[in-house]
Amino acid sequence: IRKYVPIASHEQRQRYIKDFNAEYDEYRSLYSQIQSVSSTFKKLETQWKRLSPKSKEYQVKK
Repeated sequence: IRKYVPIASHEQRQRYIKDFNAEYDEYRSLYSQIQSVSSTFKKLETQWKRLSPKSKEYQVKK
């Protein structure tokens, strides 16, 4: 991880922009994947909460 100091020149600003843009597409892709997995877990949790604790399905999903 790089440490970024306050911008002091136009060239430094351009380097920061270049660094940001180089990583942004990967960030968006990973963020999208995380959102998808999170959504799946939320749906599964909702389904699980609807089950009776004594049911076979509850025990399997637990």
